[in-house]
Amino acid sequence: MDKGSVVSVHIFITQFYQKFDLRTILLYICERHFQRLCDKSLLTGLKAVTHFGRPNFTQFFKSVQAVHPMVRKVGVFSCGPPPMTKMVDKACLGLNKESYNGPVFQHHFKNF
Repeated sequence: MDKGSVVSVHIFITQFYQKFDLRTILLYICERHFQRLCDKSLLTGLKAVTHFGRPNFTQFFKSVQAVHPMVRKVGVFSCGPPPMTKMVDKACLGLNKESYNGPVFQHHFKNF
């Protein structure tokens, strides 16, 4: 249990290439509706926010900084093909260089 509200989980399903593909739109609508009703993901069964598509990781990590301003260290866990994990790593390294007072982003990954 995350009694101190320390853990923030966001799952990105990046296999959807077309943002406006009918299949993606229907999955998105079903996922959001199910999350509101059951407080968990239809696709993963977890109490985590599920996103579709590959985000701008730098922007996403900046939003994490804004939501958790007092955190000193952020563990980032990714699993996927090397180009995707390299993008995540680049965003973490860039923010670590850019932000002197912000948290340190530590990237842990598994490639397949």
